[in-house]
Amino acid sequence: MSWLHKLDWLLEKLEAFILASAILLMAVNSVGNVFGRYLFNQSIYFSEELNQFLIIFVTFVGCSYAARQNRHISMSAFIEHLTGKPAAASLLLINLLTAALMLWLTWAAIGYVESAARVGRSSSALQMPLHYVYLVIPLGLGMTGLQFLRHAFTQLLVLLGRREAPPRHVDAPLPPQP
Repeated sequence: MSWLHKLDWLLEKLEAFILASAILLMAVNSVGNVFGRYLFNQSIYFSEELNQFLIIFVTFVGCSYAARQNRHISMSAFIEHLTGKPAAASLLLINLLTAALMLWLTWAAIGYVESAARVGRSSSALQMPLHYVYLVIPLGLGMTGLQFLRHAFTQLLVLLGRREAPPRHVDAPLPPQP
């Protein structure tokens, strides 16, 4: 299973690179547009469109990255009071349901990308076919679903006694109110 760990490591690095690059490019694009507008009275004509595309990339690749790192939004009030096998069983169920939802959304997003390709819409400034940009939606959702399946598999191993429970992220408590 060494090749699977290498693939997982490679995908993690690729996700981090895409996220960092997209956020950096958004910042450079926005700053460049401001300088162009105020110093040269000329905006970058595709600046807003490029930032919209980059936000789509950051959203869906970031969703997968957050799921990989187990740093996604969760309703943990119930789970925090459980330990051992009840906690693992609850997390297994939650991860399986979330994976099923993400994989169903992947299937729906594939249909959306196909319909966008049939219509043949292009972006207004860059004249790029929009279905190319929208491809990141099913990819990100599918990767997110696989990450939740990976977490479910880990919880299954905990339930079967073949692995220790991984440490869970617990947010810092709120300070007491005066």
